[in-house]
Amino acid sequence: MSKALPILEPSGDGPDPLEAEGWERRFIAVGARLTESVALYEQLGFVVRLEPPTDNDLREECGDCHAALQLYRIVYTRRPA
Repeated sequence: MSKALPILEPSGDGPDPLEAEGWERRFIAVGARLTESVALYEQLGFVVRLEPPTDNDLREECGDCHAALQLYRIVYTRRPA
């Protein structure tokens, strides 16, 4: 049985500059799941940063899905300094 692959994933085009600043990339979300996850991470004491995905985060076979990129956000977290 094959496993379905996600539409959005890290591009792997080198190190993520935000990770060099101490941010940890968690996942990509949209809608209620995004709102819930931000609230949960903040309740756990994390600082949350949301970034829009880029074309590099979109799987090759989904090249025509660029409109969806405007809806999704990449969730990054880090502990307060």
